[in-house]
Parts: sequence; C-alpha cells; structure tokens
Amino acid sequence: MRTKSDFKTYHHEVYQQLEHELKAISSNRTTVIKKDFQDLEKVHTRFVESLFGGKMIRGTLVKLGYELVSKKETKEILKPAAAFEIFHSALLIHDDVIDASPLRRGKPTVYMQERDKQLGISQAICLGDLGITLAVRILAESNFPPERKNNALSYFLTMISQTILGEMLDIQSAQTYERTEQQVMKVHLMKTANYTIVGPLTVGAILAGGDETLLENIKRFGEKVGVAFQIQDDILGVFGDNTEIGKSTTSDIEENKSTLFITYCLKHANAKQKAFLKSYYGKKDITKKHYEEIKTIFVTTGALTYCQNKIAELTAEAKKIIPSLTKDKTKQKLLAQFTDLLIKRNK
Repeated sequence: MRTKSDFKTYHHEVYQQLEHELKAISSNRTTVIKKDFQDLEKVHTRFVESLFGGKMIRGTLVKLGYELVSKKETKEILKPAAAFEIFHSALLIHDDVIDASPLRRGKPTVYMQERDKQLGISQAICLGDLGITLAVRILAESNFPPERKNNALSYFLTMISQTILGEMLDIQSAQTYERTEQQVMKVHLMKTANYTIVGPLTVGAILAGGDETLLENIKRFGEKVGVAFQIQDDILGVFGDNTEIGKSTTSDIEENKSTLFITYCLKHANAKQKAFLKSYYGKKDITKKHYEEIKTIFVTTGALTYCQNKIAELTAEAKKIIPSLTKDKTKQKLLAQFTDLLIKRNK
C-alpha cells in the first residue's frame, strides 16, 4: 500500500486498522474471561471500552516509525501499535484515579463506575496493571526478528519505567508552589514526550532495523514535539471547551497541576495576583468566578502568550530535524503535518 501524502488520511486509515486489531485482541481476552473468570466479565468490559474513542496517535506513530526505515508493508506492526494503545489506556485508568477525575472522553472514568468508591478504585488499579502486562505480552508475541524484538522490548520496558517516574515527579510537584520551569519541562519530557511521541516512533523504527543515529534523531524530534503537545494540552485544559476535550476545564487548576502557566505566573505576577493564585490554584471545587480570575491572570501576566510562543519555538525546531529522520518527501510531509495537527487541535 502506498503511503498517503497527508497525515489526516494516513491517520484515518491506520486508525481503522488499529480498531480492527484491538477488537480482535479484546475478543480473545473476553473469551478467556468468560471461560475462567465469569465474575470479572463486567469489570473487564470497562477496560475493553476504554480502548476505544481516543485518537490512537501513539499506535499510528508506531506504524509510521516502522515505515521510516522499511519499505516493506506488514500487518504485523499493528500488534506493537495496538500494544501502545493498550498501554496508553492502562495509564489513563491509573491517571484518573490519581487525579480523582470523574470524566474521560466525556464519560465516567473507569473507577467511577462502581457505587462503592473504594471498590471502583481497587478494580481500576488492577485493570491498569493488567493492561500494562497485556501490552508487554502482545509486543513479546509479535513476529519480528528476535534481536530487533528483544531490543524493542527492552526499550519499551525502560520507557514504561521512565513514564511512571515522570508521573511520580508530577505528583510530587503538586504538593508545592515552589517549582521551576526546568522541573516542569522534565516532567513533560518523561511523562508525555517519552511515551506519546518518542516511544512509539522508536519502537517502530527498532522493529524495522533502524540504526542508532536514526533513533537519536527520533528522540530529538519527539522530545520537542512531545513537550509542545503537553503545553497545548495544558492550554486546552484551562481555555478549552469541556464538551470538546471531554473533561472539566477546572480540573487542572483544582489538582494544582504543574504547568508552564502556573510557574510563569508565580514568577511574573504582582503580589495581589500571587496571593490569589496561592489561595485558589490547587483548591477543590473552585467557583466560576475564581476560575475566570485565574484565567485572567494567566493572560495579563503574559503566561498564555509565553506558552504559545514556546509551542511555536519547539515546533519550528522539531521541523528542522525531520529531514534527518527520512529522505522520503512524502514521509517528511506526514511528519510536518502531524506536528502541526498536534498543536492546532482543540481537544
């Protein structure tokens, strides 16, 4: 199949392929659950449902990473691609518990689907754990040359560890207002860029036989795009439409989320603004009035403009790296369009 020259079309086609692959995997797992663990069928269904409805960007990038190296078409790459989507869903289930988020993609989060809150949390943690192990198993059972697959598995497990450590740093930073831009960027690199952009492209490239130079260039490209993606996500988390982003636009504020917004504001705000932020940023159930005032401070201190400029800067730097990833003009165009799509999205 000839690679499509525009990312939206390419993404749409891979999305459909991934849906088919995930349905097959889910069906096999459901058969096992029904046969041996009937009492868990209802709970397991929640995990299956969590696999669908997202953008499937990570799975798409696994396939694109493979195609940066190999010209040979193979459906086998859909298995590692599906593994990334399963891992992503597992992380979201855990993340929603950690953040006490009631909504995901406009629907109740997995842990909220039990009347007993503690039961819901306990089952959600177990489902997330199962998802991570399933993702590793699918990658391990995929049919690629043993050395490449072992390298991909080793990288995948390291990536999982780095992502979890990034999450732990994020949790830790939410306990204070004393955080620097450098600390925030480190979390963005470890927690977001690592498994959203760098990881999928790298695993695909490793499975296709990509060399160390390519993998290093993927890392450089993916880190810049990944951080820009997270900053845009933070902008949408405050200034977006909650019906489009599928979650509350006050949740990031109520969680005292570590973003460039708050670090920049606390550095550049006047005394009155700082006092207001420390009174209401990170507090649960803030009023609409307080929420609007925090948004105003983000604008008047220049934080919003600073974040938007940082996205533009990172995006421009990332695009300069694209020619080092592939000499294929069609794939260069895909990567450039993908980069633009991530930062111009509204959800």
